[in-house]
Amino acid sequence: MLDLFETPSHYYIVIELCSGGDMYDYLERRDFKVSEKRAWELASQLAGAIFYLHDFNIVHRDLKLENVMMTDDTESSIPKVVDFGLSAMVD
Repeated sequence: MLDLFETPSHYYIVIELCSGGDMYDYLERRDFKVSEKRAWELASQLAGAIFYLHDFNIVHRDLKLENVMMTDDTESSIPKVVDFGLSAMVD
């Protein structure tokens, strides 16, 4: 989330543009084949995101390929975890 605007009747959330689509589409465009190095990078970045959430006692509860957006369609695209509708705070 980049910014939040509020009016008496609406909330406006400004988020980063992720033109690479979701991770499923990103992998599908590559016939579900990525190098071992790239797979390690993606797994490491996702594990880091989950660790960050857990540090704040947040559980996502709906982590799947469709809930990970890619910043672009390049080999250096960064995954972003989205859709916190089922997430929860835990003690």
